[in-house]
Amino acid sequence: MTIAAEPLVSIIVPVYNVTSYIDACLASIKQQTYKNIEIIVVEDCSTDDSKQALTPHLTDKRIKVIQHNENSGLSAARNTGIKSAIGEYMMFVDSDDIVDIRLVAACVDCALTTNAEVVTYGFVPFKEGVAETELPYPAASLAFDAARIDDSYFSLPHFAWLKFIRSSVVRSASLHFPVGLYYEDWPFHWHLGLSAKVRYQLPIDFYLYRQRGTSITGSTDKKLLDLFVIHSEVINLVESYQADKVKKILANKVRQSHWSILTRIDNEYLAMALAQAKKADKTLRLKGYESDLTLRHLMISNIVRMPSQVALSMLQVLRQALDKRARMKG
Repeated sequence: MTIAAEPLVSIIVPVYNVTSYIDACLASIKQQTYKNIEIIVVEDCSTDDSKQALTPHLTDKRIKVIQHNENSGLSAARNTGIKSAIGEYMMFVDSDDIVDIRLVAACVDCALTTNAEVVTYGFVPFKEGVAETELPYPAASLAFDAARIDDSYFSLPHFAWLKFIRSSVVRSASLHFPVGLYYEDWPFHWHLGLSAKVRYQLPIDFYLYRQRGTSITGSTDKKLLDLFVIHSEVINLVESYQADKVKKILANKVRQSHWSILTRIDNEYLAMALAQAKKADKTLRLKGYESDLTLRHLMISNIVRMPSQVALSMLQVLRQALDKRARMKG
């Protein structure tokens, strides 16, 4: 790859209370085999020693630290990074995760040879506390072919950190993350896919995702209610783009979310979740969103459409049965 063909890549890293992880994260980014990068660290008013932990890394002139004046959350930190990015391409790395040092090079090569506006790649989780020598890096040999993906993009995981993006797409579509809500990757994923016309996928698990006990993905509390707001935003996006071909994919994801929410959420929020699921179910039917007729989809849809008291009773029976099965397996 010649110097002229080495576009600048902006890597956005939000930081909040990650003292134990930030060194490994930044090391994996700084050691990228592709060198023309800017590393935008957005420090979101950590209450631990994260800010101090950044100091040794500042000798690398590619790192720029932006300090928030008050804690504003992951979405706001990412939005700050987007506004500051000057690279032709951009990507996100969460500050407790690790990336393979060949990730950026592979993405740039794919983007330049295919004219891709979005390049996606895989991830592999690893347990907190795993030794450096046991991390699940990809094999040393990276012989693979990038594959163009059509609407199957929308079936991919929503995570923002699985996308390498041409910055002009982000600017022209005014892509951003919703502030004040959890599960913020949903609308970004869908809006990006609806805006980008050329999408490619690399069949390599370049991203190492740290599984922490505090992860939002394992939440059972009130945070789960944000999903109903997020789903509504995504439905509005699909409607505004008149993207009828992806309605079924979205319906399947929403139905699966309803199952997850209604079988996992803390009991004190179950009635609230049911009420929101009823509204969402009505919206899906009115707008013509049909999902696959899987057992889970049928079960949860039928329960949601029952009178509220009956539905709550049925949900309690279902939750107890699932809990019993989980305990037997455990």
